[in-house]
Amino acid sequence: MDHALFRKLLTWRNQTAKKEGVEAYRIFSNETMRMIMEVGPKSKEELIAIKGIKEKKFDKYGQAILSLVNGNLEFDREEANIKTETDQNILYSVGTYLTLINKSLEKQFARIQGEISSLDIRGTYLFFSLKDKTDKSILSCFMWQNSYQMSGVALAEGMEVVVSGFPEVHRPTGKFTFRTEAVELVGEGVLKKAYDDLKAKLEKEGLFAIERKRALPNFPQRIGIITSKEGAAIGDFLANIGKFGFKISLIDSRVEGQLAVKQLLGAIRTFRKKKDIDLLVIMRGGGSMESLLPFNNEVLIREIVDFPVPVLAGIGHEKDVPLFALVSDRMVSTPTAAAKALNESWEKVVFKIELSQKKIFSIFENSLVQKQVTVSRTLEIMKESFNSIFQRFERAEGSLKQAFVSMRLCFVEVNKNLSLYGANLFKFLDGRIKEINLSVASSQKLLQTHNPERQLELGYSIVKSGEKIVRNISQVKKDDTVNIKVSDGEFDSKVINISRH
Repeated sequence: MDHALFRKLLTWRNQTAKKEGVEAYRIFSNETMRMIMEVGPKSKEELIAIKGIKEKKFDKYGQAILSLVNGNLEFDREEANIKTETDQNILYSVGTYLTLINKSLEKQFARIQGEISSLDIRGTYLFFSLKDKTDKSILSCFMWQNSYQMSGVALAEGMEVVVSGFPEVHRPTGKFTFRTEAVELVGEGVLKKAYDDLKAKLEKEGLFAIERKRALPNFPQRIGIITSKEGAAIGDFLANIGKFGFKISLIDSRVEGQLAVKQLLGAIRTFRKKKDIDLLVIMRGGGSMESLLPFNNEVLIREIVDFPVPVLAGIGHEKDVPLFALVSDRMVSTPTAAAKALNESWEKVVFKIELSQKKIFSIFENSLVQKQVTVSRTLEIMKESFNSIFQRFERAEGSLKQAFVSMRLCFVEVNKNLSLYGANLFKFLDGRIKEINLSVASSQKLLQTHNPERQLELGYSIVKSGEKIVRNISQVKKDDTVNIKVSDGEFDSKVINISRH
């Protein structure tokens, strides 16, 4: 597949160079082409990180390269006048060819057992030879210093080990070598001794001390889990975890064999950076001492010593408890036990709530019984009181009925008296009216007798000066005009002479 990608890259570069009328190396150098093939960039950031590709180059060729890597770009070979080349006709540089070879060899991953026959530790890497004890065959091995330290094994000549990795051709020397990614000791006795030595060292440092261990938080919710998502451990854990609103973040990692150390370290460091969990759970099923090697790795163990939140280890082993579990804040034997440990504080509070609920209902029930007795007694008292009231009401009703009978008799008597009084009143009023009529008639006669105007008919007259009646001579003077009223009219007269009597 890598071979095919390289041919596609070469074809694309030649086609592009021909279209632009430039030399092929001006599109991308051979070294840049090799790096593209090795990295297999999937994004702009990965592509620009390759030496020889900047923003300008990406703008021009970036999408085509990404499409080639992803297998999304086809070529019109006829238009480019490019003949299909056979493998025999492809011309490679030495570096490009070695890259192709090593890409193919990466697929040949293996675990190999042998004896260390030579060892050369340098600054950032080491070389050693692995010898077959039966036929003395020799395999040259190369290992980076960080992978060596991560393995937690101090290599020495004569030591029997198992190395894990893949073959490659060492580019600077052209030598065939085995690219070692992990080393593990061979033999139960050797493993037991390494276990005991490291255990004594860590115990001396106080890493197993109870006082340094932290209690699991009460009511945890955000749970970080590191385990293999394909293993049975996660299934057992999820089957037993309670429904208490847990928010679980899982990082998939190998949990068996020395090669698991690198993935486990990466997962722990990822959770350390996130800082968004209440508890970290690392678990797997039981197994042999060889399968539990990563959990006796010093580098991995020290990674959890100062972890920001408590660490729960669910790594079972009947005989020798993994040192990782001894250093963790709490250890249990199985993933099921780990789930139950997380349920503990929640189940306790649920139990307390249920107990309190029962107590509340019991108190409420007793109170109801007491209240029922009180209510019953109250009802009896009320019944007696109402009976007394009803009896009084009946007596009052009887008295009221008698009062109504008496009132009725009174009304009859009053009605009778009113009828009698009415007749007498009318008789009295009739007499009074007659008396008044006689008095009015008498007064009328008297008024007529004394009416001044009646005197006029007898020859008398009424003299007025202005609006006033003249009663004596002092009210007029000579030459005054006076009004004289007689029985059938009136006339004006002038005073000529005034004489006194």
